[in-house]
Amino acid sequence: MATFPTLSSGAVTQYPVSVVLGQSVQIIRFLDGSDQRFLNQGRQYRRWQIHLQLLNESEMHQLEAFFLAQAGEYSSFNFPDPFSNQNVPNCRLGAAGIINDFAGVDNGSSTLWVIETNG
Repeated sequence: MATFPTLSSGAVTQYPVSVVLGQSVQIIRFLDGSDQRFLNQGRQYRRWQIHLQLLNESEMHQLEAFFLAQAGEYSSFNFPDPFSNQNVPNCRLGAAGIINDFAGVDNGSSTLWVIETNG
């Protein structure tokens, strides 16, 4: 299984890092307008918003190659959690596209979401 790429400094992300805990909820709406809600998953899953700035050409290329190898949001990979320093298995990218900004030579930035899944 692939692992999320690290920066040349050895870090996975730059601060500030946003981590969101959440659970998937299914909602069934009835004809009378009422609804019923229940949990799809038995535990909470994490989502990390990754902001990367001042990336050099090599780091930008490594990030783009990883995104293409994962086929966007369709393949799972291991993600090194920046808070606990443990590998989190079965993570996916949170969008079908990646936002890259090339501001100049060896000066790029990128933003993406990494989502923990159950497999």
